[in-house]
Amino acid sequence: MLRSALTAVREHLELDIAYMSEFVDGDTVFREVIAPKMTDMIAAGELGDGLQVGKSLPKMETYCHHIMDGFLPPLITDTRELDISRNLQVTKDLKIAAHVGIPLVLKDGTKFGMFCGISHTPKPDMNARDLRVMEMFANMVTEHLDAQMMAHQKSGRMRERIDALVDQNDFEIAYQPILNIEEMRPVGYEALCRFTGTGRAPDVWFAEADDVGRLQDLEMAVIRKALNPLTGLYPLKFISINASPETAISEEFRAHMIKQPLERIVLEITEHAQVDSYEQLMQALKPLRRRGMRLAVDDAGAGYSSMRHILKLRPDIIKLDMSITRDLDKQPSHCALVRAMVHFSKETQGHVVAEGIETQIELDMLRSLGVQKGQGYFLGRPKIGLGGPQTLKSSLIA
Repeated sequence: MLRSALTAVREHLELDIAYMSEFVDGDTVFREVIAPKMTDMIAAGELGDGLQVGKSLPKMETYCHHIMDGFLPPLITDTRELDISRNLQVTKDLKIAAHVGIPLVLKDGTKFGMFCGISHTPKPDMNARDLRVMEMFANMVTEHLDAQMMAHQKSGRMRERIDALVDQNDFEIAYQPILNIEEMRPVGYEALCRFTGTGRAPDVWFAEADDVGRLQDLEMAVIRKALNPLTGLYPLKFISINASPETAISEEFRAHMIKQPLERIVLEITEHAQVDSYEQLMQALKPLRRRGMRLAVDDAGAGYSSMRHILKLRPDIIKLDMSITRDLDKQPSHCALVRAMVHFSKETQGHVVAEGIETQIELDMLRSLGVQKGQGYFLGRPKIGLGGPQTLKSSLIA
């Protein structure tokens, strides 16, 4: 947007250079420069060392400062006619014969910088109408900067919220039972994060953490808390955790997981997770899987990505999305997909877990299709925390 605005005013006002500057401490920093005919001269330093993106000049020595503080007018058609402009060193260095500059002042009153144009020849025909054109584009840039500033402040607040959650462990872990649906006995639990008292769904928190670069921090905090009950959990049962590929390939994840009883842990990669490099993910998980950790692809059947995950990652467990399980008795195509998944899992030495089982009919249909494990409200709702080993050993799902 900024480059487009600068290009438009440079061409419309027939200027040699258009630029935007920012005031940083006592300097004027050039944030964007449009000068297609002068590119080689600027790069070679023939127009002064300052007129390059990222370069700076002392603020007191620039037109930006003098215009912002009212010592020079925003439109100067001939710099030789004013003492200040004529005597500025930057006039000679940048060969400024005419100059137009509009202050960029944000909504909160911050003097951000300037939106300017330079001509290497005097521009006696430039007038108030041209200045209004410059002001119009400068106002557009100011609105853009205000929006960026608001987004930056919002991101800062989001980071603070996520950091507070992580530092204070301000969330709960609910465990939903996973059953052997042939024998109707619990074989493990999926750990689900719950942010109590916030009124916000977990996926909103995780999406927010991802937006501000805190996803790995939040996921690792949840994983550590989720795996705490393993020491008291009846040995035949496992805990299934969720992690993004970003977290799964991290050294922090590997270092924590290598200390755990990996044969009792299932790592779920969701269908919605973007995998930038399957090879990198496979290599990162290889030592953990070698020690017994199982890999599951979650939400299978919800979209194309799950099929790709299954083929590329060769998971031990395929978790059928609840959209496939729902009303299974009325969906012949869903039944065909379930049969195919069951067959595929057997051929690859894995098994299928059906999610979202909510009725006896769905349970019966899944059994008839060869699915051996499942979870859902009909079998057991998620509950905060897990009981002691004796309770878990003998419990049936409430």
